[in-house]
Amino acid sequence: MADTAFCGLLPHPPIIVPEVGRERLEECRSTERACRDFADRMMATRPDRLFMVSPHSPRRGGDFGLWTGERLRGDLGRFGAPGSNIDLPNDPMLANSLRAAAYSDGLGTWSISGSEPLDHGAVVPLWFLAQAGWQGPTCIASLPWSEDPGVMQAFGRALATALASLDGRAALIASGDMSHKVLPGAPAGFHPRAVEFDHALRDLVAEGALDRLSEIDPELRRLAAEDAADSSMIVAAAIDYRAHGVEVVSYEHPFGVGYLVAVFHDGREGA
Repeated sequence: MADTAFCGLLPHPPIIVPEVGRERLEECRSTERACRDFADRMMATRPDRLFMVSPHSPRRGGDFGLWTGERLRGDLGRFGAPGSNIDLPNDPMLANSLRAAAYSDGLGTWSISGSEPLDHGAVVPLWFLAQAGWQGPTCIASLPWSEDPGVMQAFGRALATALASLDGRAALIASGDMSHKVLPGAPAGFHPRAVEFDHALRDLVAEGALDRLSEIDPELRRLAAEDAADSSMIVAAAIDYRAHGVEVVSYEHPFGVGYLVAVFHDGREGA
């Protein structure tokens, strides 16, 4: 396993960013505070580079996308908050190394134009990390149209190979929201079993059983309309499922969508 500084899961609802949430921020204050705590803890591990998977970045067939360009930029203007923005240096060294490692493992990649603005799945978590002081090289990947956990795990292993070829320590962040159907009136509708997915993923993380994320019932994932499992499986595989300092920092579903903030690996001594 490459030397990993930090690894975990952050949610991406724009409403948890103060300029977007405004008066409704109190309804999701636990998540907002947990994201700030997570970001502070990540910065305390002093990572040299950051890798993130966003389930809302553009997808193409069965290949993983990698954002290109010198800078990664985006904002939450479409949510009424253009001032909540991100402008970070891309990490072409990691992207190129990851392309090569993925190709060697039979996985395809494609380039997402850096002239396009980042999606909210990337901007929201990165906003919290930048608020905590992150300004370093950042690599963002998108997911393929695949429901195969084995593909996600393979990409995670390719990521580990890519990181091992580079100097420094990395922070690995999965962006994802839990079930979108937890409560009546939820954006994607309601399903009485949807919260079971949230509990399953949350409990596996709490136990440090990252290698069992792939065992979550695929049908349960589909009915929950979640987008956290794939991203989580990738970063978990990249650390070879070695949970350290694992913690469920926060979980809530105030608007019918589950928000989980969780640390998978904290590389600090004594964590």
